[in-house]
Amino acid sequence: MAATNKVNDKEVSSEGSELDTLRHIVFGEAKTQLEQRIDSLEKRNQASFDKLEHLLEKNLTALQQKMTEEFQSLENKLAYADQSQDKKAEELNAYADRISSALEMAEANSKQENDELHDRLDKELKSLSDNFTLQLTQAIDKLNQVSSELNSSKTDRRTLAKLLASVASNLETGEDE
Repeated sequence: MAATNKVNDKEVSSEGSELDTLRHIVFGEAKTQLEQRIDSLEKRNQASFDKLEHLLEKNLTALQQKMTEEFQSLENKLAYADQSQDKKAEELNAYADRISSALEMAEANSKQENDELHDRLDKELKSLSDNFTLQLTQAIDKLNQVSSELNSSKTDRRTLAKLLASVASNLETGEDE
């Protein structure tokens, strides 16, 4: 049986070889042209793919560079905005400190002025009170003196009324007689 397999293999192989030869004779030129066209097409496709890959890589690099530049620009703008806001905040804080200081100084000045005004009013009231007390004492003394004179000289009541009216008038105007 092994011998039969060998014979069959040889027959198949010789038939395959004859078939290949027949194919080559009939289709050989067309096959070669077809293979050459496929190779040419394959090379052109590979060249186009290489070109596209190179173009894609170039565009991707340009896009990455542009994105990096734009990100840097945005970061710079944000940093400038942050600095500007920090500067404005510092200015506002300084202004608030100046206003607070001015208010404290105004409050201290106002308190001092109020204290001085109270002291002056107290002194003025004391002076007026002392002056009024003095005038009252003088008026009482004068009244006593006039009363004693009237008792001793027995002056009529009209003169006494005029004198008392004059003393009252002097007291109202604050004049000494």
